[in-house]
Amino acid sequence: MAVETVGVMSPGDMGSGVGGVLKKNGLRVITALNGRSDDSKRRASEQGFEDVDSLDELVIQSDLVLSILVPSEALSFAQNISEAIVRTDVKVAVADCNAVSPATGMKIGEVITAAGGKFIDAGIIGGSPRTGAVPRFYASGEHARILGELDGKGISVPIMDGPIGNASGLKMVYAALTKGTAALYASTLMTAKSLDLYEDLISELEQSQPDTLAGMNSLNTVSTKAFRWIGEMDEIAATFGDAGTTSKIHEGASETFQTIADSSIGHERVDSVDKTRSLEDSIAGMLKRAD
Repeated sequence: MAVETVGVMSPGDMGSGVGGVLKKNGLRVITALNGRSDDSKRRASEQGFEDVDSLDELVIQSDLVLSILVPSEALSFAQNISEAIVRTDVKVAVADCNAVSPATGMKIGEVITAAGGKFIDAGIIGGSPRTGAVPRFYASGEHARILGELDGKGISVPIMDGPIGNASGLKMVYAALTKGTAALYASTLMTAKSLDLYEDLISELEQSQPDTLAGMNSLNTVSTKAFRWIGEMDEIAATFGDAGTTSKIHEGASETFQTIADSSIGHERVDSVDKTRSLEDSIAGMLKRAD
């Protein structure tokens, strides 16, 4: 099918960036902003989204809907849009692009399919187009090629062989490494700081692990993402548990990101982070609880 109108829920950092590049590549991009935050409304406006107000109108007017949310909202959104599919009797294609386990992805697929929608399992790897990145939307399931219509339009869409769950599973094991490593870095430096060993550890890393130390600099902006990564670590932990490996590593990562989200700098977002702050000051901020 030819995809001409894409519904994006919702215009967060990734969603707004994806919608923006799709629009620049000739697609009509719509969203439903009723009940969304002022920041979401601002980002949608900046990227040229059209606000159709309700999920019913989003379903009616979209050829494809991209669900790009925090993991904790993925299933509830699927239930809400499924009700809209039933009310409107429009068999729209819905791609769940959220960082959820294969098991959660399958549940979402069952909800969408039962309502008559065409479900696509997707997993996003890479940064937001707002930073110039070209993220990869891995897609699996029988309707994956509908999402494939967006390939080369500001995003890449590799189509995977195999059933629903493959794309979300790949996202889980990939993020287990990247974001799991960020959690390990953060908890290690926070512990060193608490033990008054921060400078000693940094000095040793400069000598023996310079590449690791360079990677730790990404922690300066983790405060903007920690609130989103809590649920993602929970989904990764569930994925590992379902696969028969330990879930405890990423349960700990979830706790680490919860600590950062609750800290004095946990309120920061991509547009408001202090980019002049040193790594040590970032770690100190993570250790201080928000007032």
